[in-house]
Amino acid sequence: MKRILVLLMAVATLSCMAQKKPVNPDVYYARRATLFDLLPVYSSDIIMLGNSLTDGAEWNELFDNCHVKNRGIVGDIIPGFFERLEPILKGQPRKIFIMGGVNDISHGVSADSIVSAMTQVVTTIQARCPKTEIYVQSMLPFNNDVRLWKLLKGREQVVVDGNKGLESMCQRLGVTFINLYPLFVGENGKMKPEYTNDGLHLMGGAYLIWRDALLPYIRK
Repeated sequence: MKRILVLLMAVATLSCMAQKKPVNPDVYYARRATLFDLLPVYSSDIIMLGNSLTDGAEWNELFDNCHVKNRGIVGDIIPGFFERLEPILKGQPRKIFIMGGVNDISHGVSADSIVSAMTQVVTTIQARCPKTEIYVQSMLPFNNDVRLWKLLKGREQVVVDGNKGLESMCQRLGVTFINLYPLFVGENGKMKPEYTNDGLHLMGGAYLIWRDALLPYIRK
């Protein structure tokens, strides 16, 4: 619990730096994180680690696989993934799929810093779970024409640069990079409006596209 409170303070601090006003720690984050601390992970499991985009799906139903477990939390940042790794690592899961970075961008974090944070997550998994297959997914585009996310305004290129950095990181570390970005981006460089009702989060049909992109890796 102490570790979770420290992380919540860090998220609040980052938000303050970006918004220049105080932000209350998210009670939902604490509820989810403390639950995940208690839920078991087994060597047959497939873990979906991420932020609200991951949190928003019923992955075990999408894949019709009871071994797929959701470890996404709304608002999480990549350093938060690192802080939440311990109960996952103890279980030595079969596979881990990771997606993150857009919340980090909203806090003013650079593409290079996103890659550095993800590198820490991946190398820790490699060291502690040498048999676990690691899949790093690209960040998805967003669309401020659907709804204005002030902290993401003008930050589209950070997503593009971050994805390039994540792909290079995966090549360097010998893990699989899954580039979902082209599946969701329109000709204007923004998320296709039919996939979202708020410019950032996904509608049901978009999750089917995501699922289909991951199926070959899930079944591998």
